[in-house]
Amino acid sequence: MCKTSKVLIQFLIYSAGALILRLITASSILITIKFITPAQFGFLALLNNLMVFLPILLGLGLRQVLAIEFFRHPNPWDLVWDLVMVYLLWAIAVITILILNLTDINKLLFFNQIHNKLLLLALITSWLNFFPELLFQLLRFQNKALNLATIQISMGAILAAITIYLLKFCDLGLPSVIWAQLITQFLATSYFVYLLFINRFTTFSFILNSKKMIGYLKIGLPFVPNIIFAWLILACNRWLLNWQLANLEEVGIYSLAENISLMFQALVAQPIMHSFLPYAFQHFAQASNIIDELDRQYTRWAYYLIIGCVITMPSGFVVLKPILCYLLPVKYLAALPLIIPLLIAQAIFAATHLTSASLQYRKKTHVLAFLMAGGAFLAILLNLWLIPIYGPWACVIATNCAYLAYFGLIQAIK
Repeated sequence: MCKTSKVLIQFLIYSAGALILRLITASSILITIKFITPAQFGFLALLNNLMVFLPILLGLGLRQVLAIEFFRHPNPWDLVWDLVMVYLLWAIAVITILILNLTDINKLLFFNQIHNKLLLLALITSWLNFFPELLFQLLRFQNKALNLATIQISMGAILAAITIYLLKFCDLGLPSVIWAQLITQFLATSYFVYLLFINRFTTFSFILNSKKMIGYLKIGLPFVPNIIFAWLILACNRWLLNWQLANLEEVGIYSLAENISLMFQALVAQPIMHSFLPYAFQHFAQASNIIDELDRQYTRWAYYLIIGCVITMPSGFVVLKPILCYLLPVKYLAALPLIIPLLIAQAIFAATHLTSASLQYRKKTHVLAFLMAGGAFLAILLNLWLIPIYGPWACVIATNCAYLAYFGLIQAIK
């Protein structure tokens, strides 16, 4: 079987798995929003922003180190163990400091609007997030797409079942979602530890070579600002909407539209990245003399992806709109007009995974971080300028402009 056929099969498995997972997640969200108000959903979105941001900071780019070093390391599980040791040294210290300052964090980020216990659950969930995500990265580069999809679907089903049970039968309200996430992450982490134990555990050393650790950090740390700025492009929309309009209902409406648009990321963008990057990195390693030629080919694919999505997305939404109108409560229907332009933004961002592969392989991640920072600051400036005028539509404009700027700057820098 040729390599491109393998990539296609991997993509289809990832996409099918993501589709099943998103159907489970969407069903869970539809049930959840029947129990909570748009304002509560907006607040949950803000709390989820913290639970997305904190793992980025704690992770030190170590998952990306696994991707870059995978084809250079003789034993992937030994590499995984080294990365876990680096993570634990850093993350335990940071989480301990945060837990000791819960009240101050609550006041700074949430204006004391939530209970400290709920914030504690969010911090622990964020800390556990690294372990299953590291396992997922390993499975991607081992081309075990079916195993990965099975684990993710199982996690999604467990998360949805626990959330619905706690909401409907325990009447816990908003904390149900956080408790469900914590339990699911704990179960996934336990499975990761089991796999780590049975894969050459007796050969692992608890003493990490400082030179090796510094080498990992040099590779991984530039990914941290890159990921943070990518997160900021999305997160700043919700925070600035709340800050400038002081209206959590508007935040909830926009968050729902954004969550629906992120289905493209789950169904298309992430499967492309997860199947394409191992393929591209392996090609670069085997044919280092023609990296520039391969890069031009992958850039053409990126343009084809954007053009194809811009053409097909509006017609596809015409089919889906009646379904969404039927499924969504009336109080959330204002989110529908925002979906198409947000989908186009996600298509542009997906294309950057293709065209930035050579920069990642050459370990020029600091360049990508700098370019992503430019996109993030552009999004913030546009939001500050436009939100008082256009409300949630300002966030749509800012997101598209930020991703277009990032895509264009990658082409210019290469």
